[in-house]
Amino acid sequence: MKKNLVRAVAVLGFAGATVAGVAAPAMAAPKPSCVSVTVHSFNSVTMHNNCSVSHRLRVVWRNARDSGCFTVNSGASKDVNAFNQPFASYDKVVTC
Repeated sequence: MKKNLVRAVAVLGFAGATVAGVAAPAMAAPKPSCVSVTVHSFNSVTMHNNCSVSHRLRVVWRNARDSGCFTVNSGASKDVNAFNQPFASYDKVVTC
């Protein structure tokens, strides 16, 4: 009985850590207004930096892990997709 209780606690702890890993950063600031986003499909976007300075940006996906942080230089664009995450859909772009 004690072993089963220990296993149940371990499984629940792992499940909680997995769910926490999917959550969006709580303190992420919204993207600057000079950054635009083109949504190509539910899980493919392009970020366009029309600002005079570079920005570090992250794509937030619904039902999937967020992208990593990308430095997008002034005047540049960055394509980001979540093709390997079948339930992903675009939510927003934030700074990081």
